[in-house]
Amino acid sequence: MKVNLKKIIWTCWTWIKALLGRREVIYGIILLFLLVGTIFFLSVIPAKSALVEINTANQSKTLSQIGENPLWLPYKGVSFIVLQLSSSIRSLRAISIVFFGLSIVALYRILKRWHSDKVALFSSAMYATNATALAVGRLATPLVLLFGWSLIISLLLWLQHGSSKRIAPFTLACFSAGLLYVPGAPYFFILLILLFGSKFKILLGSMTREAYYASVLAVFLVLTPLIISFIQDVNVLRLWLLLPQHMNWGVVPRNILDVPSAFLYRAPTNPLLGVGRLPILDVASGGLFLLGLYSYRKHLALNRTKVMILTALLSVIVGALGQLMFAVVILLPFIYAVIASGICFILDRWYVVFPKNPVARWFGVGLISLVVFSSIYYQLTRAVVVWQHTPETRAVYNQPRLIQ
Repeated sequence: MKVNLKKIIWTCWTWIKALLGRREVIYGIILLFLLVGTIFFLSVIPAKSALVEINTANQSKTLSQIGENPLWLPYKGVSFIVLQLSSSIRSLRAISIVFFGLSIVALYRILKRWHSDKVALFSSAMYATNATALAVGRLATPLVLLFGWSLIISLLLWLQHGSSKRIAPFTLACFSAGLLYVPGAPYFFILLILLFGSKFKILLGSMTREAYYASVLAVFLVLTPLIISFIQDVNVLRLWLLLPQHMNWGVVPRNILDVPSAFLYRAPTNPLLGVGRLPILDVASGGLFLLGLYSYRKHLALNRTKVMILTALLSVIVGALGQLMFAVVILLPFIYAVIASGICFILDRWYVVFPKNPVARWFGVGLISLVVFSSIYYQLTRAVVVWQHTPETRAVYNQPRLIQ
């Protein structure tokens, strides 16, 4: 049979043009190039590795080591695979950067649902360039998994507003089961059920039978190593619940107050992730955050407000247990969700004053853009230029990049 090569080539070219003509595909290609470029750039900042990164790699070299303490299993499992191919700390940092990128996309999708494309883009860009978020996102440790709660909220919104009754529930079940390996995870899910219990019943009722049974089976299989580790070593359970060996109730109020203080006033000294005691937010993002809090005060009945309450309660619990950095990292994506509300609040007030004047409306958007870009410039300078060259940071990142 004679093959019409020209017809095959033309058919393939028509299919490729139709595929590239879809906006989602173009966005996906752009994001892929940005991710690859970010990995090459961020994975060498700083040039050397920290001892905590080396320890994380050593704990993921064999399956037996992972089995002894399966906490942070999603990160350790991927690290085990990567370590079979490369012994450079840059490869492990790439894992964190990819997960950080997923959290950025998840936050964008959440804010796009809650506000608008413009507000979502501004806020997601500010979150992606925050100095602390970048430091966590390129650190070769499982700490980046604490950004995963934004993925859970994004998947819940997909399940609630999307049309998929098979893929969405199964994806949510698998992600939730994987994130249950993160210390402190039970507090998040307990609070999530308490705040949205009635909605979960409705969502479960809308699932197909096949999706329901597949999700239950997937959760059981994923969580089996965690359950076995609890039975074999109760210390793993204590670490999972973030319980200190000796609880000092006298410092609990101070621990709780240190969480908001880290964002607006004074962060804890941690050269692994920050510069001195500089607060996590700058003047621009801090002002937008306070405006966002004011805006949420008038919308207490909204589900998004309940999400903010959920994360605030979670951070209070984790902070009270003495895990300040955990509390800060958990809050970071949702802090920028509040900042998005602040941006939306300013634009809404501006549009009320100038409802039909296009020049004035674009001038307002230009002013907001200037504030956003000033915050981005400050945070990037702090993360890329200042942080890696401070003596404290160099003293922490003093290990060779190749894992021995």
